[in-house]
Order: sequence, then structure tokens, then C-alpha cells
Amino acid sequence: MSHRPRRYRAPGVTPLEVWNLPVLGRELWELLSAPRVEADRRAGVPEAQLAPRLMPGLLAAVESLVHRHTVDAVWLTGGLLCLEGFKPALEAAAQGLRCPIHLAEAPRFAPVLAGLRLLSASATSPLSLDVGQTSVKCVSQQAPPRVFERDVTALPRLFIGMPRPADGHHIPAAVHFIAGALRSFARDTGASTPDGLCLALPCPLDDALLPGGCTYGWEGHASLVDDLLEHADLPGSGEVLVLNDAELSAEAARGEPRLASHARILCLTLGFGPGGALLERGVSRS
Repeated sequence: MSHRPRRYRAPGVTPLEVWNLPVLGRELWELLSAPRVEADRRAGVPEAQLAPRLMPGLLAAVESLVHRHTVDAVWLTGGLLCLEGFKPALEAAAQGLRCPIHLAEAPRFAPVLAGLRLLSASATSPLSLDVGQTSVKCVSQQAPPRVFERDVTALPRLFIGMPRPADGHHIPAAVHFIAGALRSFARDTGASTPDGLCLALPCPLDDALLPGGCTYGWEGHASLVDDLLEHADLPGSGEVLVLNDAELSAEAARGEPRLASHARILCLTLGFGPGGALLERGVSRS
């Protein structure tokens, strides 16, 4: 394997565990997530009402986190922002909030595009992947972002606390899906020899790249990143920056002109479940 992975710790970025934040008597993921939206759709909630129903949980979480972390701006990315009427629903709900909330202009792709910018100084043909729990987003300098949707019949969701298959087949299945997306994207878009990769994963990561829990069920699988790179089997060589997906959202916030004057920014990515990170300007971390 010629691509060399390492845990990337961005200057001034601190990951936050927000999915289980107590909000309105529930955990945040129960109120602000794709499963919540799916349940509402099954119950017959009209499409135009899906986004407004998320606002009480979102605003309660924002108010709690803004106070806890003393932030002066909030940055939102993720697929839930693409729901019909999300922006006007948020504007109406947040009128009394003193801290400004900014939505990414391309909420589903802002983080993966930020991954390319991370590699711009060290790679001439970089490739960036944002692995979510419903899809994989890929982008290169040669092609716009492309989405590979997760087939939950072949790769069922394994929620935290659910038993994992005893034979462990779910881990190679997840590796096959993600590595296959990377390999297909590189082949089909002319980026087949990347000299740098950015890989964002939807789970906690320690400095040894040991993954934490998510619906892929790979927590504790120490060779996960090596397995992904081995099965993608890309030619070429280069560095692989590995980080959490909310940390990559914070990198998108760093490059957002509307946030240039803010010193402490709460970054929330709203997709299958909520993720969070804190961006502090001018703070360096080793």
C-alpha cells in the first residue's frame, strides 16, 4: 500500500460529541436526524412540514451548545439542510437567537470540497471522500462531487447498542462499499492516480485511527483505514489525511467568507445523525 494514512488534527478544531446531547427530554439524534425524517414521512407528514418539525430540537441544541462553548457563530452543513423550506424555517425559528447561524451554500458537499483545499499545498491530483452513514461523497479536481448511496439491504444499519453479526461480515461489507466508491470514482473521472487523499469518517477516531461507533458497526476495528486503502487499490502514492466528518465540516467553515470575523464557531453537520466540532481561530493543536 503506497498511500500513507495519518490522523489529521486541524489547527483550532475540537470534535464534539453531540448526537446524544439531552434535548427536550430526548437525545438529540432522536429529534434531529434522517431516521426522524423517515419516520415522519412514513407517518404521512407533508414534505413542506418536515423541516419545521426539526426546528425545536435544533434550536434547543444550538442554544445549549452556544452557551456551553461560548461561541459567536454557528455553521451548518449536511443533507438535512436540503429539505424543502429548511432555510426559511430556520430563519423563523432563530429570530430570538443572538448568535448568527450560517448555512453552507452547498450543504451536502461543503465538507468534501474542503478536503480538496486541505490537500492543495501538498498534492497536484488530490481526491477527497466524505463517508456518511447514508452515502459516500467523492470529489477531485477533475470532476464535481459524486454521491454513492448506501444500500441498506446489503449493508444494514447497526445502531449503537445493537448486537453486531457474530461472524463479523458487516465490516468487510462496509469496506467493500466505501473502497468500491473510491475506486469507481477515481476510474470514471480520470483521477485514477491521486497523490493525496482526504478521508472523513462518521465516527470518533483516535491518533492510531481506531474507529469508534456508528451504524457501520466497525468500532474497534484497528485496520479499518488500511483495509479501505488496500481494497481501493489505487495506483500512485501520497499522504492520506483521516479525520472525523464534523471536523471536515469545520474546515469548510474555516474557508467561509461569512465567518471570517468570528473567533469561535460551532460547526454542526446534520445528516443521518448530528455531529459537531468547535473551530477556534488562531488556536494551534499538535
